[in-house]
Amino acid sequence: MSQLGIDWTGWLQRWDDQQAGYLPDREEQFTLMLEIVERLTGTPERFVDLACGPGSISARATTRFPGAAITGVDLDPFLLEIAKQAVASDRVRFEEADLRAAGWDGVLGDRPVDAVCSATALHWLDPADLSTLAQTLAQRIRPGGVFLNADTMRLGPTEVPRLDALAVELRDEIWSTSHANGVEDWATWWKAAAAEPAFTDLLAEREERFRDRHKGRDITLTDTVEAFRKAGFAEVAVLGQVADKHLFTAIR
Repeated sequence: MSQLGIDWTGWLQRWDDQQAGYLPDREEQFTLMLEIVERLTGTPERFVDLACGPGSISARATTRFPGAAITGVDLDPFLLEIAKQAVASDRVRFEEADLRAAGWDGVLGDRPVDAVCSATALHWLDPADLSTLAQTLAQRIRPGGVFLNADTMRLGPTEVPRLDALAVELRDEIWSTSHANGVEDWATWWKAAAAEPAFTDLLAEREERFRDRHKGRDITLTDTVEAFRKAGFAEVAVLGQVADKHLFTAIR
């Protein structure tokens, strides 16, 4: 227990369990992600958990890279509070920033970063937002540094319609099987959070912050590859895939 008598670590674990219902090998994906970071960059000195939510990647990075300075970035005030309370370390700081806003990367400081990792978050962006984000990251990640994103990326309903539809079908079957076996889903997790009186103000702020945010079409894998190639990343590839969930990797 900590501030407000809330078991913040428990809420982070509950989030991880809920998210694993959408990607059953999520823990293995995180392990692979950090392994790729180390193999490509060595032990990172400056590591960024982008759209960090409650700090799932940050928590694992503190263990894997005990000497790294880690920055988690997100806009959600509620999930950020979980991160701040549950991933307490003098090597980790969590910053509020809107990835759609110009200059958001000021929270990263002046020095280049070695690695930027994200998971199950950037699909909320529009393709144009992703392109701008790639350009920003190209300026912030040092040459030879790496960006990784484990997330849903459609294969392309116009480019490969049958394969895209099959990938979505397989993904939906994974989700339905997980939830049929009793794994908590996204809506139930948020309903439980709303039932906790200590979260009322944070959730009200969250509701106001995201009230008018518009999202266009889904980001495709092609969008992602093209955005990071155009931004000047030297190599881009998928190093893991389950249905339409990809572990996208880009070397600066």
